[in-house]
Amino acid sequence: MAEVETLIFLKIWNYFLGYLVIRVDGLSLEKFINLCVSRGVKLWGIKRISYTSLTANISIKDFKSLPPIVRIVRCKVKIIEKRGFPFLAYRFRHRKMLVAGMAIFLVILYILSSLIWVVEVEGANKVDEKVIYDLLEQKGVKPGVYKGELNLWDIENQLLIELPELSWVSIELKGTKAIVRVVEGVKPPKLIDTSTPCNIVASKDGIIHQPIVMEGELVVEVGDTVRQGQLLVSGIIEHQDTQMVRYVHARANIWARTWYEGKGQAEFNSVSKVRTGRKITHKIFETKNWQINIDAPDIPFEEYEVEEKRQPLLGGDGDKGLTWVIRDYYEVQRSSRNDIDKLTKEKAAEKAMEDALKNIPNGAKIIDKKFKYAIIKDIGYEAIVYVEVLEDIAEQIELSVN
Repeated sequence: MAEVETLIFLKIWNYFLGYLVIRVDGLSLEKFINLCVSRGVKLWGIKRISYTSLTANISIKDFKSLPPIVRIVRCKVKIIEKRGFPFLAYRFRHRKMLVAGMAIFLVILYILSSLIWVVEVEGANKVDEKVIYDLLEQKGVKPGVYKGELNLWDIENQLLIELPELSWVSIELKGTKAIVRVVEGVKPPKLIDTSTPCNIVASKDGIIHQPIVMEGELVVEVGDTVRQGQLLVSGIIEHQDTQMVRYVHARANIWARTWYEGKGQAEFNSVSKVRTGRKITHKIFETKNWQINIDAPDIPFEEYEVEEKRQPLLGGDGDKGLTWVIRDYYEVQRSSRNDIDKLTKEKAAEKAMEDALKNIPNGAKIIDKKFKYAIIKDIGYEAIVYVEVLEDIAEQIELSVN
């Protein structure tokens, strides 16, 4: 959390003081960087353009220390962009009230960056998200709260105690956003007192793989196909020599092969362009009429996809509100016809597997999976996956002893 706050502070501070984007051309770029480091000249956002060129950000103060380094390395340095409040203020130097207002705005901006403005919950499928949001609000995780006041470890533990349906909770603060990730636990079987006689039956259909009996009499064998509710371990033990019957609390782990199914679809046009892994991010404060680019480098890609995240700040995301905008530009390249067919199948298979995993309990081991594909004419593919797993299907059922 402290690292995030420090990063935000540095970005706002650099913007307030102003900085330059420079281009360095020469044959000894590593020597140039090393000399800058050794002489306390801070560079950041360094990007290698080619073997002999790079771009970097540098403060106005440190830029004045570059001439001796440039002479030693024998390189060329060119200012390609001026960013920050001083340059913006110079443009509006005849409008002093506006400049003062912008300075106050930057101070307020830093204060606002220390607060939580967005809360997101991820991973809740069976548990109602509204219940989680309400509980988070009660614990103080809500828009407008100062991040430094939150004891995240304590809040995570409280959520686990008050929501037994969850097996794991993690709260991460990213900028002004609180991301709450949860993992839902498998509902535990009904526990029967150890002094109460009981049988063990199959909790679902399967093929017996490895029975491990601690108490009771096994009535099935390895390789047997069993149905849900079928008796596996009897809590009634008959002694042939004495003709006596003993009732016990049957205990066992019955590992069996079981199967799950999942379905997923993908369209051809969803993979006609593939991301290369290269990305440029723009960070902007904007209202309806203006915007301030905190970090907005040029986009060197010929083709790209854009993903935008908006976090409302003062006044909400509207005509009068202030909004923090993050735009990610992903470089893409066109896929060949064969690639489109292959990638569409892979995407459909991935969705089918995600669908199947929703029903596979924790502790189960996947041992095999098979896919079937059906083409949806002129649209894409549908994938069906059959997942074979090993899991414990033992379920205790109380015995009625007359």
